[in-house]
This record gives sequence, structure tokens and C-alpha cells, in this order.
Amino acid sequence: MDFEYKETYNHEIKNCEECEDGNITVKYELNGKKVFESEMALSVLLLEKQIFLNSNWYMDDWPKDAQNMTSLNVNCNDVFAWGCADAEDVEFKEIKDLFEHYIKDPGWGTAVWCIKRRGYLPQKPVYEAIQKNGIWNLDELCLKDGYDGSIDEMKK
Repeated sequence: MDFEYKETYNHEIKNCEECEDGNITVKYELNGKKVFESEMALSVLLLEKQIFLNSNWYMDDWPKDAQNMTSLNVNCNDVFAWGCADAEDVEFKEIKDLFEHYIKDPGWGTAVWCIKRRGYLPQKPVYEAIQKNGIWNLDELCLKDGYDGSIDEMKK
């Protein structure tokens, strides 16, 4: 069965707005006040292929049941190293922050979230593309050197 989510699930990312309490709404109101709804944010991030589901299969020292549990992950392939399959797991408490990064910048927001979370510089082409985009300033984040070196080496 083909599934065209834009027709059946009509999320409106461009209409998200900040509320008085700083929450971002994804088409949800409670008593006339817009609130953040993790489930809606997750569905948008999944549908936009910003996050994916996996298991904890790689956690060798975990019990089998725990290894088989579902985990949420942000795809950060090629962000830190070229040709590298990579992902950053997402804790429940981080969903709002991740979603806000995506709303601010659908192109690089989730990559920037991963960069901030790890605290390391991305590879040079990613650094240059994010800086050129003008939404984020990676120089202000006090990031540790990445595989391609330091901030000074990125600017060469």
C-alpha cells in the first residue's frame, strides 16, 4: 500500500509558532493555549526522515530484551566524517529541543543538534555549508576539534 503522508497527514511546519511559555505547538491546543506535543513532533521528524527507529543491538553488555527495545536516532551520516554511517540517539527529554532545531532550520537543524550534543566540530564541508547558510554560528559553540581539525583549520 502506498502512503502519501502529505495528503493523509497534513502537518504544517511553517505554521508552528512560539507560545508565551516558550513551547512550540504542532497543531495542538489545551484550554485555548498552544502546547508542545511530543507525539506530533516525533511524527513530523519521522515523516521528514530526520529521525529513524532502531534497536540497541550494538549494546553488547545489555540484556537481550533491552537490546531489542526500540530506540530513536538522528541520522548524522557524513556530518563528522565522510563516508561514515552515524547516528545520535535521542532521549525523550530531548525531543522538544531536537524539534526546535529542525523548525529553525529544516536543512541543517538536526545536524546542528547532533554537533551540539556531541560537542565536536563536523567535517570541513559540513562546517562550511552550515556557516554559509547563516542560521547557525558554529564558531560560538566552543566545540572540540573534529576529524578535520580545529576552527582555525576549518577557516582555511
